[in-house]
Amino acid sequence: MSSSGEVLYDLRPLARSNWEYSVDGLESEYTFSLRICDNSTQRHPIARWQRGGDSGALGTVGGRPRKHGNKLLVEYTNGDACPGAAQLNRSALISFICSAHADSEYGQPEFVAEWNQCVFMFEWRTPLACEPSKRASEESNSGQSGRIGEGNGASRGSVAFVVIFVVGSVYILGGFLYNRVFNLSSGLRGIEQLPNYRFWRGIYLFSKRAVLLLADGATRLVDAARGRRGAIHIDAAEHNIRNEIFASTFDEGEGDALPFALR
Repeated sequence: MSSSGEVLYDLRPLARSNWEYSVDGLESEYTFSLRICDNSTQRHPIARWQRGGDSGALGTVGGRPRKHGNKLLVEYTNGDACPGAAQLNRSALISFICSAHADSEYGQPEFVAEWNQCVFMFEWRTPLACEPSKRASEESNSGQSGRIGEGNGASRGSVAFVVIFVVGSVYILGGFLYNRVFNLSSGLRGIEQLPNYRFWRGIYLFSKRAVLLLADGATRLVDAARGRRGAIHIDAAEHNIRNEIFASTFDEGEGDALPFALR
């Protein structure tokens, strides 16, 4: 548990006595191992570095976390001697930044920069660095946004369906009652009492004709593609007449070779 003035920050969920946070040092070619709030190892280095075949310590937590602007700072001190400056010891600084949308539940430390291979700086975006009141508000808003987002598509579809259904019902029933009660002089009967009946009937007939024309055109295209356009169809009567006309040109033994066959 850490404090800053009257505001308390609980970093205990980050404490892992048997596990370390591994951080890639990127271009620096360092790899770091960090432990947070691990009181059992305060006498031993809880922040370490490794580079190539070398390794060493960045130190232990040098004091209670302190607030600086919108960041919560944790410093590691008393590490190995700095290269080229034996009077200085390696140290590290972690800046905890309030973030309700961290990559994981509590976020991960990230390497930011180093100075003369002596001071190493990290950032850690986590909801644990938020003030308790702000954190509760952001978690509540995040949960509500998630629920709204999940049901967004379904709710829009439902609303559109209800609106269309209600408007359509009012239009049909209202128009029918008006023609039946107040518009008796028009002489409308039965289904003709529906509102704008002639208009909708005209649309129906037009759509029906359009569909039939499209279907007929599609049939013609299919027939043309199959080579059936212009095919000769000969019924039985015409078949007999043509065979009689041309029968004289064939010998008796060649009657099966007539030029026309019944289809």
